[in-house]
Amino acid sequence: MQLDISALPTPAQLEQYFIPFPDGRPAVRIGLRLSLYFRRPGDADLRQALAACISEYLSLAGDRMRIYSFATDRQYRKLKPGQKIEIGKLQAMAEPDEDFEFDVSASGEGVADHWALSSMSTPVTYREDELGYMLAYLPFTVLENAPPRSFTKFFLHLCNALSVEHGYGGMGWVLPFDLAGHNGALRLPEFCQQTLRFCALDVDDPSGTMNHCENGIKSINWLTAVSNRLLERVGGADTVARMAGHEIVVHPYSNGSVFQAGANPQIGDSYQGLIPPAYLALGKALKPLRAAYKDTLLYSPANYGPVPTGESPNKVFTQRWLARFDGD
Repeated sequence: MQLDISALPTPAQLEQYFIPFPDGRPAVRIGLRLSLYFRRPGDADLRQALAACISEYLSLAGDRMRIYSFATDRQYRKLKPGQKIEIGKLQAMAEPDEDFEFDVSASGEGVADHWALSSMSTPVTYREDELGYMLAYLPFTVLENAPPRSFTKFFLHLCNALSVEHGYGGMGWVLPFDLAGHNGALRLPEFCQQTLRFCALDVDDPSGTMNHCENGIKSINWLTAVSNRLLERVGGADTVARMAGHEIVVHPYSNGSVFQAGANPQIGDSYQGLIPPAYLALGKALKPLRAAYKDTLLYSPANYGPVPTGESPNKVFTQRWLARFDGD
């Protein structure tokens, strides 16, 4: 199925689009995504706040969820129609000596779904800058008939609750959470090409970002949360706003500021030179805060180049994608 943004697809049409695995299962979709990274992952209060945020998301999802897993599970648990997730076990993971890992999806294992969430908050902090995360997907149609700015308010609410160090919200690619499905989706040739073309659609490997972005941001999305600690390195939120220009709206939260790049989230199309100006302005302003992501996030298309001698095409492609809004 081809994605043609010149035809201005409706939210419902965008939700129907997917890139399949060879056996036909949806490997990659397009949807709304929120990826949040927070410090102090072993702190009991933080973990209780994370459990509360997950419970709110599950309330939004209603009875849609089909599989889930806790930290100690070796395989996904299946929900029967009408059956609910054990919220008490979720809350019990907030205890300081417990592993906090939780995944849930409205589809089966290895299938990309617009209703899915993954989270991790380690019980022991080895470094002061260690991160935990919460990554959640939502369908576009969840906002039909919703009050204005509902997505922005929900994103800000989560940023406040988790005192996030950095976070990203807006349109993006929806991938399976289980390791085999996730890695298989990242390697699909069509997905490699689409990430290069539709530059404003975010993609994330939460474990990679957690490990490589302890002291800097990954990139930007329509909504980009940055902590005061990081913003001090560039003169604060007001300095970033002045550099980025009038299209950028700043929303304060408990631990920093969320920068909104334009009135609405975008898809972009680098093949047609349609790089959203507000995204580019924000990317340039926040460039000094981008972390040195030293691993592969995306896999390069076939025959990608030029690649410097001795360099990995995947890592070169990853760096090009992360720098797509640098404006250089």
